[in-house]
Amino acid sequence: MNRLFPVPMRGVVIGMLLVFAASVTAATIWSFRSGIMWTGICLLAVAVPITALYWYMLYVNPSRTRIIVDEGRVFVEAPPFLRATVTLDTVTRAFVTDLDTDETLNPLKKERCMAYFGYRSGMFMLPAGREAVVVSRSSRVLCLKTPDLFYILGPKDLDGLVEAVRASIPVDTGN
Repeated sequence: MNRLFPVPMRGVVIGMLLVFAASVTAATIWSFRSGIMWTGICLLAVAVPITALYWYMLYVNPSRTRIIVDEGRVFVEAPPFLRATVTLDTVTRAFVTDLDTDETLNPLKKERCMAYFGYRSGMFMLPAGREAVVVSRSSRVLCLKTPDLFYILGPKDLDGLVEAVRASIPVDTGN
């Protein structure tokens, strides 16, 4: 049974980016209509590439990020930073935690990753010096501990991911 769990950016972040783009568009139109041609040209030259870059970083990449649970394995795809697979029989401990309060997993040190507005994707270094594959959109996550790595996963449907993993191994939910 193949279960797919997307890890998109939060809607409020995309909304803020769209508000920024609309504001710049309004300022550019006002500049051209007011006869301040060079201000409008500068706004176009700077704002369009920045908005396109942030659209790609905040919408396109996270919309392609996903976690797949299939036949005792968990696949993590977070382009362009990582692609990882963990076999659930190699997991020594599976538990749900909150990154904001769990001092053993936070603060995460950035390595090869993207981290914006609570969204994390890529390889991070834990305070104890171990590496972690992190794909999360919130602080509440499922942590899979293996002898080599930690897999810290927080998709949009965390409860569904916990249930899919629980079908293969026990998961401590802290209740």
